[in-house]
Amino acid sequence: MRHVASLGSLVLALWAGTSAAAGWRGYAAASTGFVLDHTSGIRAKGGALQVYVGAETPFGLSLGVVGEGAETWGASIQGQQLQLDYQSLGLELRLRFLRDGGVNPWVGLRVAQSRSTPLTLDDLGSPRRMLHAGLSTALRLGLDTWLGEHLGISASTAWQWCDVRVDSSASPTSDACAKPLHSILLGPTLRF
Repeated sequence: MRHVASLGSLVLALWAGTSAAAGWRGYAAASTGFVLDHTSGIRAKGGALQVYVGAETPFGLSLGVVGEGAETWGASIQGQQLQLDYQSLGLELRLRFLRDGGVNPWVGLRVAQSRSTPLTLDDLGSPRRMLHAGLSTALRLGLDTWLGEHLGISASTAWQWCDVRVDSSASPTSDACAKPLHSILLGPTLRF
């Protein structure tokens, strides 16, 4: 419990260091990187692209639209390499700290509509691709480093839930969430 209180105090101190004098700001970012599947037996990995556009209040809280897509390849079973891919479009709430400095850490929460078409093996061992759609979420941590007043570089990492849905082995008609995916992204960001 003491660790939670210490973490809360650190977050409050960082946010208190954020100046409200800057006013409203807009952000636009385009990032690329990779997605890793650390937790399932498929061990998928591959590339990802993300675009974010948002508006930020004078107190560092922002809301934006985020779109993301990934294509990953996993284990090879019976000579067929499994694929997990998704596209998502949704909203992301970010809280930015130390807004007036050259480096701004932030935390974010994304809620999006995801569409995935994983290539998996059916009960007979034949590869098949099915469309799955549903709600997904992600917890994100990021850091923006500013090269000037308006141009910077954004680095972020996220744990994403339910961007990929697969048929459950227990019930082929069910839509089961794949294990959480981990993404690491880097790219330019604009502040206006």
